[in-house]
Amino acid sequence: MRKYTKDIADPRKNIFSALSCGRRIRIIEILKDGEKKASEIIPELGIDQSAVSRHLSILKSAGIIKFRKSGVNVIYSIADPDVLKLLDIAKAIVKRREEAVLKKLKR
Repeated sequence: MRKYTKDIADPRKNIFSALSCGRRIRIIEILKDGEKKASEIIPELGIDQSAVSRHLSILKSAGIIKFRKSGVNVIYSIADPDVLKLLDIAKAIVKRREEAVLKKLKR
């Protein structure tokens, strides 16, 4: 019989969980050039406003993005630029893995 262990409490899980969605990664890419209003993010994603709000909320809860209010507008930005480094590292890992697969196929 297999024993199941209790999940380990680790605050990093929240960050990786928030980054586990392509749309949320796209939001971060949109924000890397600077602050954006929600109304500027919505057309970039091509999904309805409520879905964008849900993704923004998840990123805010994970501490990846922050917001400020300016009149009736909510303006979003990246909370910590190190998240961009994390995404660059992930991209490099994927690229190396793809190159390794291609190398094996060429043999």
